[in-house]
Amino acid sequence: MDKIILICASGRSGSTTTQRIVNTIPNSNICGENAGALNSLLEFYKRIKNTSFTYIPGQKLVPASYAELIANNYKPCWYNSYDFKHISLLIKQLITDLFKNSPSTNVWGFKEIRYDSGNINYITEFKELFPQTKVIIQIRENIKLQAKSSWYKEDERKSIIYLHKLNKDLVDFYNKHRDYCFFITFEKMFDIKYIKKMFRFLNCDEHFNETLIREVLQNNMKD
Repeated sequence: MDKIILICASGRSGSTTTQRIVNTIPNSNICGENAGALNSLLEFYKRIKNTSFTYIPGQKLVPASYAELIANNYKPCWYNSYDFKHISLLIKQLITDLFKNSPSTNVWGFKEIRYDSGNINYITEFKELFPQTKVIIQIRENIKLQAKSSWYKEDERKSIIYLHKLNKDLVDFYNKHRDYCFFITFEKMFDIKYIKKMFRFLNCDEHFNETLIREVLQNNMKD
């Protein structure tokens, strides 16, 4: 079974470096951001699941036919004809096709920073689709310095408020799901012992390559 690793972070927290570190694992393909596209897909999955289990008339996820509803004088406002299990498989295949770039790739996933407004909770839907998923939650401890970087510096005061709220959401999610989430910060990312601990959590400790990881940490790529 493939290993699936997601990096869920705040912006300017070092998540791209963590992405590069995880990509030192042989046969891995941890992709970059997708502008929150997966959030939208997981929202679709969540809504279609709720529709299937709560509203569609029928039994055990087998929708009643239109003819059956009409014959039984049943208002067809929630009539649907799709197979929920089949739709779920299609969603899983789409996600796999997005990130598994070759048959030999057995460690795949992505990193994303668009988890404000409670969007981090979409990860529970991802975990439902792919139970083997491991998640790295990443923030930056020094929020004041973080707020001075990139787009945040346009309004540092508002950015600090925003980052405090986002960090709380990310940390709360980690605390609720410690069984499959690993917590790291920008500051801890440079501690080789801590990175080794992360690899152990990901069940990839045999692929911990200190030389390659130090090369990543010493090479600060420009945006």
